[in-house]
Amino acid sequence: MNNPAQPRIARLTADPTRSAALPGYLYSDPAVFAEEKRRLFHKSWQFVAHESELPNIGDYVCATIVDQSVFVLRGQDGAVRAFFNVCQHRAHELLTGRGNVRSVIVCPYHAWSYELDGSLRAARATRSLPDFDPQEYGLAPVRLERHLGFLFINLDPEAPSLATLAGEMFADMARELPWLGELAVNPDESFIAERESLLSANWKVMAENCLECYHCAPAHKAYADMIDVGHYELTRHGAWMKSAAPLRRGDSSAYRVGPDEPVQYNAFWHLFPNIEFAVMPGSRSLSVFHFTPVDAERTRIHWVALTMPGETLPQDRLNYLGRVLWLEDAAICESVHRGLKSLGYRRGRFVAGTDHASISEINVHAFQRRYAEAMGLAL
Repeated sequence: MNNPAQPRIARLTADPTRSAALPGYLYSDPAVFAEEKRRLFHKSWQFVAHESELPNIGDYVCATIVDQSVFVLRGQDGAVRAFFNVCQHRAHELLTGRGNVRSVIVCPYHAWSYELDGSLRAARATRSLPDFDPQEYGLAPVRLERHLGFLFINLDPEAPSLATLAGEMFADMARELPWLGELAVNPDESFIAERESLLSANWKVMAENCLECYHCAPAHKAYADMIDVGHYELTRHGAWMKSAAPLRRGDSSAYRVGPDEPVQYNAFWHLFPNIEFAVMPGSRSLSVFHFTPVDAERTRIHWVALTMPGETLPQDRLNYLGRVLWLEDAAICESVHRGLKSLGYRRGRFVAGTDHASISEINVHAFQRRYAEAMGLAL
């Protein structure tokens, strides 16, 4: 039996209509993932929390950026700061989850303690140590930027500022969503304001899935019933991209959207490499999806939902997002990940012609080109 002919297009070129996709090994090779940690995740801006999660002095939220634990904390002066989550004595982690440390951070190992500004407050039995200067043993700070109430950190002190990379994205979000500054993470534990799922797929598979609607009609039938996918608009702006489409019908099989509700469209803002902001039709709310890799073949998905104070997402919308749309995407991504390891997969093509712009994969192509550049790959 003859082997299938190899595709003539075999490179990731600047022209999306003449470009091959990334080779499959990049989605499962542990050596590639190790390089991604160094080149991407230790150098890119990562979402940690929303400022509404830190209303009081001493409030903190921990986060893990691949293999690095960090936390953000509101200090005595009201300022929010970020630190590596490690004691400067013998490297025990200081905090877990989220909570409040009142007035001091105490290491659970040997009880070294730190002020809320990160300076060393006390270190037991060190007064007689020669050349011991407490000022040299404060917590290691992490760069932090706040945009529209969202808190981002970057482990690389030399990386370009987030304002430089994506300031226009935040400006666009503020124009589109004039009520964005009023949103907060709902503190009511009966409302699932933050969800976490473990996906058996590489993080890039999930990111790429969110960057196109070519799959919407066959894979998300209720979504295509609600959203006018024939008028899907895609734009690219360097470190960020946007996808948007109007509401098709309010009585769709996804969930009901009344004609008087404030949001009559769907929009996604993607911040390279692994953060997605989403607004869905209906009430004034915003979701943040953070795709944090665990290893080359598993991704932890954090979903943070922000609503107007005192409001929650309607149950039919929650059910659709969490029990229909997410499950469809999870199954898609896990299948694609398995397929990328198949000996029969030979680098696909992008559907990126101008004749069907609304279902174009041009944003996926832009993502892969930026990824290859950041990784120093000539593909």
